[in-house]
Amino acid sequence: METKKLKITSRFLYNPKLSAITICVLCLAGMLTARYIEKWFRFSDYRWIYQYGSLLSKGLVLLMMSWSFFHPIIVISEKRKQWKKYWIWILIGLLPFLYFGIMMTIAMS
Repeated sequence: METKKLKITSRFLYNPKLSAITICVLCLAGMLTARYIEKWFRFSDYRWIYQYGSLLSKGLVLLMMSWSFFHPIIVISEKRKQWKKYWIWILIGLLPFLYFGIMMTIAMS
């Protein structure tokens, strides 16, 4: 009975695989939403869709970028002894942060 409760509660702890995939998918969805909302609704009668959609997509991308920054810290602190097993998921979760960091470096040089 005790191990069954432990397995159920361990599902609700931070899952590195699921969170890394979620970070990348939501960041990509935010970037694509911003691009297509600007393309289709910027100069139309539905300008309010552009305004709210642009704000929502920028907020989503910034949230995912900050989550991407804290993702390896969370994984290493949660899985102290086993964090080396999750290094690929740490790198996948870091992709949005690395992407924006590299793009800002290129833009400033």
